[in-house]
Amino acid sequence: MASVSGLRGRKLNITMSVLAALVFMMQGFDQALVNGLLTLETWVQTFPQIDTIHTTGAAKDHNSKIQGLAVGIFEIGCACGAVTLGFLGNRLGRRKNIFIGTCITAVGIVLQASAFSLAQLIVARFINGFGIGGITATVPMWVSECTRAAERGRFVMLQGWFAIGGLVFVLWIEFGLYYVQTSSVNFRFPIAFQGVFAIVIASGVFFMPESPRWLVAKAEDLSERGGDGSDLYLDKARATLARLMGGTASPDDSSVADELAIMRHTLVAERQAHDSPSPFARTHNRHLHRTLLAVALNMFAQMSGVSVVTFYSTTIFEQDLGFSGTVSRAVTGSLETWQFAAAGLSVLLIDRFGRRPLLLLTATGMCIAQFSLAGLSSDLTNKSVGSASVFFFFFALFFFPIGYFMVPFMYAAEIAPLSTRAAVAGLATATNWLFSFAVAEITPVAFASIGWKYYLVYGCIDAVAIVAIFFLYPETKGRTLEDLDEIFVQTKSVFDTVRIAQEMPVGDVMTLSKMAEGQAKQQPVHVEAV
Repeated sequence: MASVSGLRGRKLNITMSVLAALVFMMQGFDQALVNGLLTLETWVQTFPQIDTIHTTGAAKDHNSKIQGLAVGIFEIGCACGAVTLGFLGNRLGRRKNIFIGTCITAVGIVLQASAFSLAQLIVARFINGFGIGGITATVPMWVSECTRAAERGRFVMLQGWFAIGGLVFVLWIEFGLYYVQTSSVNFRFPIAFQGVFAIVIASGVFFMPESPRWLVAKAEDLSERGGDGSDLYLDKARATLARLMGGTASPDDSSVADELAIMRHTLVAERQAHDSPSPFARTHNRHLHRTLLAVALNMFAQMSGVSVVTFYSTTIFEQDLGFSGTVSRAVTGSLETWQFAAAGLSVLLIDRFGRRPLLLLTATGMCIAQFSLAGLSSDLTNKSVGSASVFFFFFALFFFPIGYFMVPFMYAAEIAPLSTRAAVAGLATATNWLFSFAVAEITPVAFASIGWKYYLVYGCIDAVAIVAIFFLYPETKGRTLEDLDEIFVQTKSVFDTVRIAQEMPVGDVMTLSKMAEGQAKQQPVHVEAV
């Protein structure tokens, strides 16, 4: 690890992004974990209370509700962890948040892998989720704050690619272990394997740089309170910026000073406007507006209906379409492999075409997929038509990762101001997990109650999302986080933001630096000239 601590510039950015991507690989691994376990005989024997394979009628209805809780409690844990560690983010820093979340995740993994009762399984999945939620709320923000605007999209989208890699990995592991039908190792080994990710993440995070923007905010907090240590944090911010710039950059270079001045100017300007640090406040900097955009986008992502595929595709293929256990798992594994390829495409597209086009493309694709699934599933007595619905599972998992898998996490971090960024990222991530839980919880009951009409609900939500994204969500491609602050400062109505973003030229670092220097001369107490 000593060699890692000496990395600079692009190599450092790539290494940091890969470590961050391992967090999401662990998340994807865990999120798809139960999908391939629900129909295993060893699983059913260990947790008979959630058996929907060998039960019928009222018993099956009851067990499906318990199954929804056991599957979905992971998302509740994620939501709680995202909010808790999100609001602690400005106090502890990004790296400490990631470390703490990873340690909590490790505890959940051990408890889950050793579970012999439903109660232990549920508690373990909640703890596991609490840790995962905390780190998935922190990591996109950390990477966004440490990378250049031109590369921010692809580095964050790399995390989504790895997350879907985790989905693929666990499903093919479960496919292989499906043939180990007489031992509980066929579900305990996949659960325990997540520990490998946790060990690597916890071991490597402190060799990576802290967010320079968090260091600046910490310095300003100490300065305002008249406490010691402000200069120390500013020195750390300078050293971190130089390390991230790479090459021969040193903490004393003018380029480092320019970047630092911009960060300090933006933060101080917000505080001098007497803006509340609450993400729900109606402020000059439009905190509430930004929070609602971030939260709503994450809601749209989960209510696109993708979790029906992620959590229950194996069960749908076996119980509704009549596929064998082997074929069902092979098709599900192929689905996630397909989604992995689409996520790789998103890494290449995000900084070329921007966030808005990909979000609109995904919402449209998911809308078509859900309405098509509703039509094809309306008569499952016709096996040919029912089997044709498999195409639209592939169709949905092509479009979803392009715009909805990681963009909502990244977008929340991009549009939030520094003073509320950790809280907004936590709330947005919690929303993502809560709606994922809602889908996991109600899907077995909804299919039992309204059948194919369940898909229509998601198709209608996707149609609403298309309209909302087009009229309300500004483009963030190529802009610094400080540029985005200026867009919202100039916004007077929720319908202005898209237009202002289209009309405002991308900020020039040197111009903004001179502006920061001008402010420094007028307000020397808060911002020093550089």
